[in-house]
Amino acid sequence: MDPKSDTHLQRLKKAVEYSRTRLAVFRKNRLEAIRQFVGEHYSEDGAKDHVPINLLEMAVNIFLTNLVAKAPQVLVSTPHLQLKSMAADYELAMNYHIRKIKLVNTLQEATVDAMFSMGIVKSGLELLSFADQSDVLHEIGRPFSDSVDLDNWVHDTAATHWSRVSFAGDRYRVPLELAKASESYRKATREKLVATRKGDSEENGEERAEGITKGATSDPDEYEDYVELWDLWLPRDNLVLTIPAEGEPKVLRLVEWEGPRDGPYQTLSFETVPGNIMPLPPVALWRDLHELSNRIFNKIARQADRQKTVLGVRAGKEDDGKRVVDASDGEAISMDNPENAREFRFGGVDGPMMAFQLQLENLYNKHAGNLDVIGGLSPQAETLGQEELLTQASNKRIQAMQSRVHDFAVEVIKSQGWYLWHDPLISLPLSKRVPGTSIEVPVSFSPEERNGEFEDYNIDIQVYSMAERTPAQMLQMLQQIFTQFLVPFAPQLEAQGKMVDIGAVLQLVGKYANFPDLNEILVDVNPQQLPGRGPVGDPSEKFRRPPMTQRTNVRVNRSTANREGQNGTMAALLMGGGAQPKSIAQLGAPRQ
Repeated sequence: MDPKSDTHLQRLKKAVEYSRTRLAVFRKNRLEAIRQFVGEHYSEDGAKDHVPINLLEMAVNIFLTNLVAKAPQVLVSTPHLQLKSMAADYELAMNYHIRKIKLVNTLQEATVDAMFSMGIVKSGLELLSFADQSDVLHEIGRPFSDSVDLDNWVHDTAATHWSRVSFAGDRYRVPLELAKASESYRKATREKLVATRKGDSEENGEERAEGITKGATSDPDEYEDYVELWDLWLPRDNLVLTIPAEGEPKVLRLVEWEGPRDGPYQTLSFETVPGNIMPLPPVALWRDLHELSNRIFNKIARQADRQKTVLGVRAGKEDDGKRVVDASDGEAISMDNPENAREFRFGGVDGPMMAFQLQLENLYNKHAGNLDVIGGLSPQAETLGQEELLTQASNKRIQAMQSRVHDFAVEVIKSQGWYLWHDPLISLPLSKRVPGTSIEVPVSFSPEERNGEFEDYNIDIQVYSMAERTPAQMLQMLQQIFTQFLVPFAPQLEAQGKMVDIGAVLQLVGKYANFPDLNEILVDVNPQQLPGRGPVGDPSEKFRRPPMTQRTNVRVNRSTANREGQNGTMAALLMGGGAQPKSIAQLGAPRQ
C-alpha cells in the first residue's frame, strides 16, 4: 500500500464499495430478523405485524444465558518456574481490568450479533485527541474492546477465508470539531473534513438496524456536526488506515500495526459455510418456522375474533327471544314453544389449523436444539434417567457453541492482555490474599514490576465461568460436594486437623434455597450439656446411639406429560380423532 498514491487509494475505495454491496443482502436479512426479534410493540419501525409467539427472542435468550451470562474468569500460566509469581499477579491484573471495562457486555453483544449474522469486536487504544469524549470504560490511552455492528462493517468479500482477506474495517462517527482538532490525523486532510449527515454514506438509502429506534430519517436534528470515518486494517501490509467515509479518499491517519498478531478485529460465528467467508447464523435457520408460526397464530386469532354466538328467533315470536335474553342463569321462564328460539354459533378457531400451529412449535423446539431441555422449560421424558440422557445430548450443541465462544473470548482477552502488558502507562493497584488466611498483601502491576515477555505467558479462561448458575444449581452442587467428598473423607480431614463447619453449610443452604429464616431455628449449645449426653468420647456413648435400622429402596417410574406429548394429544383432539384417557388427563399435569 502506497499512501501517497491516489491510484492505490481509489482502488481501495472501490474494493470497499464492492464488498459493501456484496454484504448488503446479509445486512438486509439481519435487519428483518431483528424486527421479528423486537416485535411490533418495540417501536414504530419494528415488526409490521403482530408477533404473539416470539420464538426468536426465546431461543436467543436461552442460548445467551448458556454462553455468556457473566464475566469470564481469566487464567494465566507460564512454563517458566521463575515467572510463576508474575503470572499470578498478571492474572489478578487481567481479571481486574476486564471487570473494569465491563468486557462481559461486549462479549454478550458480540454473541447476540453472531446469532443474527456474525459477532465482531474491535480492540485498541483510546485516542488521546478524543479525551473529552471518553467515558469510564474508555480511559484515555487505555485499551478497549467494543462490538462492531454489521451495518458499519466491511471485509474483503472476494476472499474465501478470513486468513486471506486483503482488508477489513469499520465505520464510526465522531464530532467534526474533535476530528479537525485531533493531532492523530494529518493536518492537511483533517482541515478539509465536512459534516456527514446521518445516512449520507449509506448505499442506495439502505436502512440500518439502529433505525428501528432512531428512525429512518437521513437528516435528523443533531446537537453538533459529525463526520463518518473508516478504519481499515490491511493485514498484508501490516497497516491501519483512516479515511473519510464520504468524498475523495484522503489519508487521515496511516500507522504500522503494533498490537496483537491477529490484528484489531476478532470475529465470532457458529456455523461455517463451505467455500464461503460469511457464516450461517442460527437465526437464519429458525426464522422461517418463527414467521410461519406467527402467521398461522395471527390467522387463528382473527378467526377467534370473528367467532360469535347469536340467538335466532322465529319471526313473530320475538317475545320468547326477549324472555330468554332477559332471564338470569338457571332461571325458569315460560315460552310458547322452545323451538322458537335457538342459539347459533358462527366462525371460530379452525381445529386442524390449531393442530398445525402446535406441531410448528414442536418442530421449532427440535430445530433449535431442543429448547425445552436447554432452557428447562418443560420435561421431555417420562423418567428422570431418560430426562438426564436428553439433557446430556442437548448439551452437546451448547458445548459446541460454548467452545466457539470460548475461543473468541480468549482472542479478545489476549488482545486486552497484550495492551495491558505493553502499555508503559498502566499501573494497577491490586491485592493478593495469603492462602489459608484473611490477610491481603498489596501488589503493584506496573512496568517496573513486569518480568519476562508477553509470549512467556499462556492466557486462557474457564469455559463454564461465563455460564449462569442458578441458586438451585448451586444448592445441588453443594449437596454433591458434601456427600461425595466431605463425608467420605471426614476421617482424613480430621487427621489433618480439619473439620466441616456445619453452621456455615446450613447458612449456604438457607441462602441458595432462599430460606433466610433457617438460622432462626438453630441455637448454639454446648454438646456436653445436652440431656442424656456424657462427655465427648464417653464409652457409654455408643449405648445411647439409635438402634440400627434397615432401609429398602423401591424404585417407581411415574410417567409425566411433556409439552410435545401434550401438543400431540391436543392436535389429535382438534383434528377430530381420539386419544387415550391417560393422555387427556395429562394435558395439564405437572411433573411428578
